[in-house]
Amino acid sequence: MNKWMNGLRWALGVTLLGTALTLGGVGLVNLSVGGAWAESEHDDDDRRGERDDTVYSNRGQSEIDPVYVEECSACHLAYPAQLLPERSWRTIMAGLDDHFGESAELPEATAKRIEDYLAANAADVNPGRRSKKFLRGITDDQTPLRITQTRYFKGKHDEVPQRLVSGNPEVGSFSQCQACHGEAAQRGVFDEDTVDIPGYGRWDD
Repeated sequence: MNKWMNGLRWALGVTLLGTALTLGGVGLVNLSVGGAWAESEHDDDDRRGERDDTVYSNRGQSEIDPVYVEECSACHLAYPAQLLPERSWRTIMAGLDDHFGESAELPEATAKRIEDYLAANAADVNPGRRSKKFLRGITDDQTPLRITQTRYFKGKHDEVPQRLVSGNPEVGSFSQCQACHGEAAQRGVFDEDTVDIPGYGRWDD
């Protein structure tokens, strides 16, 4: 009887020890994965985040206004409204008679429709993940009129040589997003996988 009990105790002990070691291993794996995930969440170039940011995470944003696209894409990309705060869009729309050195005046009703669309979907009104990153670099007393001059935009393009952009006749300036991001830019997708610089090729920093 004692021999049988001792055998039972031994088997139970082995089972408990195995369970403890298994749980301990799972805990270490979770700790490791958790740490890596936390680091990834703070990585500005997180690829998952990039892809989740289609049209700069415009979940809840109204469909892009076709009048805005028609009127504003003749000279440049019809930029996603969530790249600038409301005050910036209103200031831009109020100065169409001198739109970065050019006259871009529109009929009053058309201008109001576009302004209302941009204001309703601006970064500080209907924010997504990426628009929040743009806003972090803009103080309350700033009203940026150029997306390319925002701190976030500069940080994402600081390693791209000027010769490949402003010195490239097929691009011209950083404002011509579609030149390097292609058709994806028209959908508001700007992740690095879409970059193909004319005359240079794929870009990977």
